[in-house]
Amino acid sequence: MQFEESYLEDRLVTCDQCGFDDEILLSIVVYATVEMGEWECPKCKAFHEYQRDTIWDMADEAHDRMKDERAWADE
Repeated sequence: MQFEESYLEDRLVTCDQCGFDDEILLSIVVYATVEMGEWECPKCKAFHEYQRDTIWDMADEAHDRMKDERAWADE
């Protein structure tokens, strides 16, 4: 996998050890459509990995665009 981009961004995370559930600032690295990062729970200090595949966001956006285009064509 080739590294494409990196940035800092707030992400909602949940700690399976202590139940912490909030947004924290993560350093995110992007490979194709997958966001990856690591974070330490601010409450119990457990180490976690963050991963999110953004392909589903892109699919939702494409679906919404298609619906909008059909609505314009029906008018």
